[in-house]
Amino acid sequence: MNSKTLLALVLTMSFATAYAQSEEQVLNSDPIDVDGYLREKNVSDGELEQIRSEIRKQKNEVHLNKEKTKGFKELSKTTEKLSETTEDYIDEKKATQKEIAEYNKKIDCLMKENAGPECDKYKRGSRDEVEHSVSTGAAAPVVSTAEVAPMGGPLKPFEQLKLSLAGGVTNYAGETETLRADNIGIRAESNITDRFSMNVGFGYTTFQTEDFANNFYGNQDWSMPYYDQYGSKGRDIEYKNFGFDIGGKFFIARTERFRPFIGMNLGYNMASLNYMQNDGFNSSPFGGQSYEFGNEEYKASFANLGLSLGTEILFTRSIGMTLQGSYSRGLGSSLSSENSKNVSNSPDQRRLGQLADEVIQSNALSITAGLMVIF
Repeated sequence: MNSKTLLALVLTMSFATAYAQSEEQVLNSDPIDVDGYLREKNVSDGELEQIRSEIRKQKNEVHLNKEKTKGFKELSKTTEKLSETTEDYIDEKKATQKEIAEYNKKIDCLMKENAGPECDKYKRGSRDEVEHSVSTGAAAPVVSTAEVAPMGGPLKPFEQLKLSLAGGVTNYAGETETLRADNIGIRAESNITDRFSMNVGFGYTTFQTEDFANNFYGNQDWSMPYYDQYGSKGRDIEYKNFGFDIGGKFFIARTERFRPFIGMNLGYNMASLNYMQNDGFNSSPFGGQSYEFGNEEYKASFANLGLSLGTEILFTRSIGMTLQGSYSRGLGSSLSSENSKNVSNSPDQRRLGQLADEVIQSNALSITAGLMVIF
């Protein structure tokens, strides 16, 4: 092959290669929109797609976990409800089985010719009644649920214990004054029967009042110096009373949620009264005779009798609340009293004693509410 032919062949192959590369660049070039601009390429590779897939997976897991959490909460509620209804079912079943067993024992005693002493309580007053009871022995036993206690059958004495913490207000309506006090107390209670219970309680009552009755002393020799120091309205008096009582309750009804009751209590109280402003001073209106005001205090103890009407409200078998209204009054005058100063030359000391008698002999109306725990 001569040199010319070889040169022509090389040039031909070069043009073919250049044309093929040019055609490939055209085919693989970025697409151009109709408006003449290049279209952006979607940036993506295997790692990015894996990341996006993991994100989608985690979002699905989050949603699933939320749904599972809701499901477990609902399951917990239904489990608690199932537990309560199961307890009710078991209690009712036990009470019913007890009634049926008692019924069968009664029928056996009535069927025996010579029944033992254990059957004495089933004896009837006449033979006709016995025959009537025996004739119904073949019938299916029917147990009335009207007297079956919804909380699990009859209670044994002192089987149930209740503790309650309650607070409220007390209104003392006396002959000359009407006073309002705050009260708080704790009470322990236990059943004697299904309908009757005994309780003991401890309470604290307090109020403050203005000594507006000090005008009673307007005609006394010491009135002017008193007004000069404390003003015409007098000083503020603080009343505090610690007491305890023992009493009983009779439950009018024993339902599943509400238990209305009436009650009676006998209490013992230890009260104290004192002035809140104790910056004492002396006055000598006549010939060096001195009267000292300040640091007066009066203590008294007394008994009272109370009547109550209220209800227990049960939220669960062990948690509830009490709502109660009560009336009480002191039994006579104070059982004992103590003055910090001589009443003959201390008008405010006498005033404290008069206020104490007013409270003891007043009609006290109280309204209380509190939390109750059942054991």
